[in-house]
Amino acid sequence: MRNALILSPTLGDLLATLLQRVGTIMRNKIASHSGESTPTARAGSQHAHVSLVGAGPGDPQLVTLKALRALQSADVILHDQLVSAEVLAMAPTHVERIDVGKKGYGRACRQSDINALMVGLASAGRRVVRLKAGDPLMFGRLDEEIAALEHAGIGYTVIPGISAAQGAASALGIGLTRRRGARRFQAITGHAAEGQLPHDFDWAGLADPKATTAVYMPKATLGTLCSELQRRGLAASHPAVAVFNATRTDQQIVGGTLATLAQHIAAVESGAPCIILIGVRAEHHAKAIAGSPVTACLNA
Repeated sequence: MRNALILSPTLGDLLATLLQRVGTIMRNKIASHSGESTPTARAGSQHAHVSLVGAGPGDPQLVTLKALRALQSADVILHDQLVSAEVLAMAPTHVERIDVGKKGYGRACRQSDINALMVGLASAGRRVVRLKAGDPLMFGRLDEEIAALEHAGIGYTVIPGISAAQGAASALGIGLTRRRGARRFQAITGHAAEGQLPHDFDWAGLADPKATTAVYMPKATLGTLCSELQRRGLAASHPAVAVFNATRTDQQIVGGTLATLAQHIAAVESGAPCIILIGVRAEHHAKAIAGSPVTACLNA
C-alpha cells in the first residue's frame, strides 16, 4: 500500500502547508476560546476577509488600480497557474505566493482544498488575495468560493478583471460587437466536468451568424464544436481565430474558418492558454497582428 497514493511535489507541498496551517489555526482557536463551549470558524472570523481578484489576461498594465491595491496590501496570494509572472511581481516581495492552479488535463488542485486554504488563512488573520487569471466572473468557479466564504462567515470583495476575450479582441484590434456585424457577444466553455462539450448548449444561439462567440478552454473539443456548428447551419467558411497568451509578449494569433481552424491550431506547438473567437476574421487585421512580437497567422 506504500505506493497507493502518489502526489506531485507541488500539490503535495500545498496539501502539507494546508494541513499544517489548519492545525495551527485550530490550536490558536482552542487557546483563545478556552472559556467557550463551542468555538466555531464563524465566531472567530467576524473580521476575516478575502479579496477575489481578476489579474487580467497577462499584460501587467491591464491590471486595475483596485486589483493593484489589493495585491500590494496582501499577506498571502493564492493564484492560478495562468496568472503571469509580471502580475505576481506587482505584489511586494514579502507577500507569500501559493500556486493553487488548475490546468485542463494536467495537474490540478482540488477546489475543496482551495476553499479550505482561503478559509484557514483568512480565519488566522491573514489578508488573503485569491488571484484569478482574466476575470473571476468568467468561468472562474467564483460562486463555489463565495459559498465557502459565506459558510465560514468570512467577508469578501470581488474585484473584476479584463477578460481573456477582451484581451484577445484588443490584440486583433476588433470589437466583440459591431453595429453592422456582430450584434451580440456570448461566451462558452469548451468542456464540461467530464472533459466533453457541455450537453446543454443552446446550439441555435451558438450558430447565430450575427454573434461573436468566445470559447474558453477550447483545444480538446474544438474539432467537435466546429463540426457541430456547421451541422447546425453556420457556413464552413465562417471565420474564427485563436489567440494564445493574449496580450503577453509571446502572444500568438492563428486565423482560419470553422472548417480549418482546428487543423491550424494542431500545427502550432504551444501549451499556452488559448481562447477562440468565432465570427472574427484575423486576416483583416494584418497591422495589429504584425505588431505582436511572436505570431502565427494561418488563413483559410
